[in-house]
Amino acid sequence: MADKKNTAPVMEDPHGDALEAKKLMELDYEKQAAERAAGKEEQTYGVWGPLWRFLKWKESLKGQHRFKKKVYLWLMLFLGWAGGHRYYQGRKGLGLLYTLFCWTGIPLVLCVTDFMEVVPIKADEEGYVVL
Repeated sequence: MADKKNTAPVMEDPHGDALEAKKLMELDYEKQAAERAAGKEEQTYGVWGPLWRFLKWKESLKGQHRFKKKVYLWLMLFLGWAGGHRYYQGRKGLGLLYTLFCWTGIPLVLCVTDFMEVVPIKADEEGYVVL
């Protein structure tokens, strides 16, 4: 019985040629890069695919909101734990969720992430930002 070398798994090509796993992976990456360059939407595989598509759909429904940056930051500082800044932003549904769960401390953590998202954005000459 001949010794087997430690080689990558092989897959039979429909034409009868054996392709190594590394070559298949490289070809898949090239295909994905070509699809991205052509503007084709990326696909996900497995269990997370439906969740990813739902989140992407939900993100497309979200409109942009224009608000004064200083007012938003002050509201975030004093009422962020209860969603005050989200009500001001015009996202009343999210503000309601912040208010409902304010006793858990979760909105306070989310408020910190909101702060990190808004601070680097430059306001226009009137002090407004779009988010």
